[in-house]
Amino acid sequence: MPAYSGKFQYTGENGEDLCQGPCQVAFDQDRCVVTPSSGAPLVFDLGDVDRATPAERDLHLALYTGRILTLNHFGGAFSNLSGELLAAWRDRTVRCLLLKDLEQVGRYQAAANRAPGEIRIYKSNVAFLPEAGTAIQWRFAEVDSILFEASTYSIVLTRGGDRLALSKLARKTDEVLAKLQETLTSLRKNAAAALHGVFPFLSPDQLARLSTAMPEGRSTPLAVLNEIHPKLADALIGRAVDEPLQAYFEALRSRATQEPLMAGFKFTRADEDETGAESSDPGGEKTPLFFWFFFPLPNQLAAWEATTGAGRATYFFRAPSPFPVSIASLTRGLASVNFRREPVYLPDESLERDPRFHRYAIGARKLPDLRSLRAAYVGRAIHSSLEEWRTQMDALLAGL
Repeated sequence: MPAYSGKFQYTGENGEDLCQGPCQVAFDQDRCVVTPSSGAPLVFDLGDVDRATPAERDLHLALYTGRILTLNHFGGAFSNLSGELLAAWRDRTVRCLLLKDLEQVGRYQAAANRAPGEIRIYKSNVAFLPEAGTAIQWRFAEVDSILFEASTYSIVLTRGGDRLALSKLARKTDEVLAKLQETLTSLRKNAAAALHGVFPFLSPDQLARLSTAMPEGRSTPLAVLNEIHPKLADALIGRAVDEPLQAYFEALRSRATQEPLMAGFKFTRADEDETGAESSDPGGEKTPLFFWFFFPLPNQLAAWEATTGAGRATYFFRAPSPFPVSIASLTRGLASVNFRREPVYLPDESLERDPRFHRYAIGARKLPDLRSLRAAYVGRAIHSSLEEWRTQMDALLAGL
């Protein structure tokens, strides 16, 4: 743990001086410790820093509590302190955004929507870690286009009505544009190949329509799939629902309302045992796929069932009308945590107090889609046995 000697000032939400003076600053990959020459140390998780603003001789750290820590008077060591602490903060932020286990393609100093910071490109996501402001992450599955805008000399990513403009890349502009476009193209190519492996009976035109209608990482109504091919929805269910989960799937389908049943898939890695996977073999390479379904239930509820591999429970969420809009929001929330279960069902107290899950609590503060998902969650029914599962589900739904 590196340690530096200098001075600090700690101010409250209204700018009032709480304490200041000489100190020693030490930090590791998770936390920072500011030890005054007199008084109790100030210890905080690096993920609790919402903004880190470096200046020539000062480093301002804005905590999520609204309080601000200013570090200064570190002499010639300030440059090392600032650089190393900022790097540790960004890495911790990435872990709290649940991106650390994703394969990284590159990282660059740049600006996003004119704010300076660092861009990190992953095989499935692009993240921007600003010097001042909340971190941003976009999944490539949600990106509609990546273009170079000559008038502003920036790379513009679009997602629905959202726009992310990357600039101040200088000579790296072409390199970053190529990596972003190659990553998006690779994802779409692999998704199309995987879908062809699952549905080999589709014609090229039908497969192209399916790739557009059900991109990796989104939920799509089964009725839309049947517009592409009348047997497509049944083929998806037959391939996506593992035998041990068929009884749960059929029980949920029997309770579904007239709203559209929705389904989706994502790629997984071999080590993602929590989500489970099915191996298809498009192009001679094993491509693990993870399938799920959303079932519309009475009283504006939705049941989410992961139907491949290690699906251990059915999760229930509030889903106000229109149902597809609610499901799109829930899917974004699940995708933001790579479909992990603990960030969804663990209570706030467990996330805050258990060191194993504290990064999920920080992630919930930083990720609006995760906050919305947790707010919509109402409970789960464990796949212990069909009878016990029914009892849990009935008790849960009766109590709402």
